[in-house]
Amino acid sequence: MSLDEIKREFIHFMEEKHSGFLFPRKYFGCMMAVFIEQEPITQDRIEELTDYSKTTISQMLKLLQVNFPLKTHKKSGIRKKYYTIDATPREFMLRVLTSIIDLYKDRVDFFPLLIEEIRPYTQKHPKFKRFIQFLENYYHFSTLYMQLLAETSQELRELVNTGQINASELSNYNILSSPEYQREIQILLAPPTESERFLAQQIKEPSLAKQYVQFRQKFFQKFRENLTYSGSQQSIARAIIGTELLLEQRPLTQEEIERATNFQRSTISDTLKLLLKMQMIGVVKRPGDRKKYYEIVQSWDARTIRRFRINIIYAKEMKDKMSEWKEKVETETLDKGNSSLSRFLEDIHHTYVQFENYFRLLEVKYLNIRLKG
Repeated sequence: MSLDEIKREFIHFMEEKHSGFLFPRKYFGCMMAVFIEQEPITQDRIEELTDYSKTTISQMLKLLQVNFPLKTHKKSGIRKKYYTIDATPREFMLRVLTSIIDLYKDRVDFFPLLIEEIRPYTQKHPKFKRFIQFLENYYHFSTLYMQLLAETSQELRELVNTGQINASELSNYNILSSPEYQREIQILLAPPTESERFLAQQIKEPSLAKQYVQFRQKFFQKFRENLTYSGSQQSIARAIIGTELLLEQRPLTQEEIERATNFQRSTISDTLKLLLKMQMIGVVKRPGDRKKYYEIVQSWDARTIRRFRINIIYAKEMKDKMSEWKEKVETETLDKGNSSLSRFLEDIHHTYVQFENYFRLLEVKYLNIRLKG
């Protein structure tokens, strides 16, 4: 297997993994084609590595110049432009991973204002009170999550630069491993009990029912607006359907979810399968009823912990891939450029190792806060 074949495999994997997730289609592939060369590269060379059209490459390079440290220059006597990313692999990947972290930040600034709008109705029907409880919980746990990210942003940089974990952090990790703390953690992460779930209560007064619907619509409109513009249809659906189940706190049929969210049946079906696979929801069957009912089976703490673990799973998958390619470079090629590519892959591997360590540390910090609170 030649070095170029390994590079193409690397680029296509990275594009497939990130396209529609955080970046526009073919954006990540172009970025990695420039990045992997570690030297000035022409559009023709990018085309060789990606198989993208010249028009697509030109468009993506313009976007790259806005978002990343992409430099252009010309060589004496040559009309072609050369492109290079002015950063080390570790520095560049740190920037990419920081962008990925930003994807998981909730935009909850509008929650307090909506809560105050709903508050006058809490004495008129229990559903309004439950709506406020949902918003308050969502706001509290999201704010705690984002506060942790803000307070530890420098720790991620230090981990990538040094590869060392603070001794006090390791001490906290060991404390949480004790049987006493493990019992308390299990209580935090336990699914909601039947008594905590909301019994479906119809709002019989038409004007109140209409007002409740308006509040829901306003919430979901703002919620949808604040989802990343480049998110895939499925990632947006996952966020909204999961939120709908959290809000209702009762088992819902697929038809009810369809009416509430306005997604296509196929999108809802695919999203429910994914949420089931992620163990974020469960299925309830009722005697004499052939329909499936879906409900949240995670506490707010478990939901927050899941946000850390999604990043851990992602980092583990990526670092394993880097190891696989590094082994290919070292065992399957005799090209003199293999040492440079091997070092490049080693740096990317190192960055993902530290990204995984960072989110493990965040999980420990979060549990310490919750257990002491």
